[in-house]
Amino acid sequence: MSGEIGSVAVPEEVLADLSDDMREAFEGAIDRLEGMGVEVQRVSMPSLRFALSAYYILATAEASTNMARYCGMRYGDIVEDTDLGFNEMFSNVRSRDLGAETKRRILLGTFCRMVGLRDRYYIKALQVRRLVIRQYEERFREADAVLTPTMPFVAPRFDEIEGMSALEEYLADTLTVPPNLAGLPHISLPCAYIEGMPAGMQLVAPHWKEGRLLSLAERWENVFQYRRPEGRT
Repeated sequence: MSGEIGSVAVPEEVLADLSDDMREAFEGAIDRLEGMGVEVQRVSMPSLRFALSAYYILATAEASTNMARYCGMRYGDIVEDTDLGFNEMFSNVRSRDLGAETKRRILLGTFCRMVGLRDRYYIKALQVRRLVIRQYEERFREADAVLTPTMPFVAPRFDEIEGMSALEEYLADTLTVPPNLAGLPHISLPCAYIEGMPAGMQLVAPHWKEGRLLSLAERWENVFQYRRPEGRT
């Protein structure tokens, strides 16, 4: 069982927010897996709906503490003017040298760790993380791996990304965040092509069971027809 995947669990929650073409591509991949002799179980993992929020609370909290060192004293653009006050010096360095996403994560992470808000956000996110891990463990008792799409939509063009809000960019991580939050091994495999661009499916396995992922990946590569992405216009 440690080296072969005979069954996969597909959480129904991950199918709700897929684009129509991604849902069609993923369902086609499920049919092909069943044709390869893999049992597909439709299951429920409601905690996955909260994984993205929990992840960004925890990730930004860690980012805000890690980035605190870049203040112009020992790290970052060293400030020689020692007459500046702490607030003025730190604000000048970070405003000038840090990008928009880094600033956003520092602000959000600092907010989540503030006195009076830590229990409401940071501790609650840790509880959600524990719940996500527990639900993965429950599914691994019934199936060898959990199967989801890798992204809810096909990869956007650069000009489309420039027009996306920060929230829309974060939502692209909806399906890859849960196994990262749980610290579980996972792998993404192309499962179809949409307008010349690859669509991916993601397999998640228990700890120390990476062999299952590699075994099914090898079997899949023997039946899936790869081709060079053509790009989109």
